[in-house]
Amino acid sequence: MIDLNDASNDAERLALSIFKAMDDGQIVEAIPALTAPDFIWSNSGLPDLRGQDEVIKLLMSGGFENEIPILTNMTHFTADLVHISSHANVVFTERVDHHWDAEGRDLMTPHICGVVEITDGKISRLHDFYDTACYDQSPTPPQSGFALADRHPERV
Repeated sequence: MIDLNDASNDAERLALSIFKAMDDGQIVEAIPALTAPDFIWSNSGLPDLRGQDEVIKLLMSGGFENEIPILTNMTHFTADLVHISSHANVVFTERVDHHWDAEGRDLMTPHICGVVEITDGKISRLHDFYDTACYDQSPTPPQSGFALADRHPERV
C-alpha cells in the first residue's frame, strides 16, 4: 500500500497521491483534483489516454478490463513502492502493482517503472513502463483469510 510519508518533497507527494487514490478505490474522484485537464496516462502496450474526461470515462466503464481481459474480475488495486526519486517536476517510481479479485487472487502483478510529470502543481503525464507479459499471467491462489468486505466494504 502506498504511504504518502515516503515522499521527500511536494512533487513526490503528488505523484504518490495518484497511486494512493488507486489503492483507496478513489481514483475517479481524485483525477480532477490531482491531474491537469489535458492529463496523459500511458501504459505499456495500450493506447494513451488523453485528458481527464477520457481517463474518467475508461475508469467508469470498468477500467482496463476491456484492454486486458485478465482484469475482468478485478475488484481492487494495491501498489508496493520499491523506490521513488525526483528531479524538479519529474518523479520516478519503481513499484509492484497488484490487481485483486474478490477472493484475494492477485490477477496481474507488473513490476513497473513509472514517470510522473508535474506542471503547475498538477500531474500532466503518468507513463508506466512494464513487461506486457503480465497481461497473460495466471492469477495467484486466493489469499488465506482474505475478505473483500474487511478491506473495501463499499465493493461488496
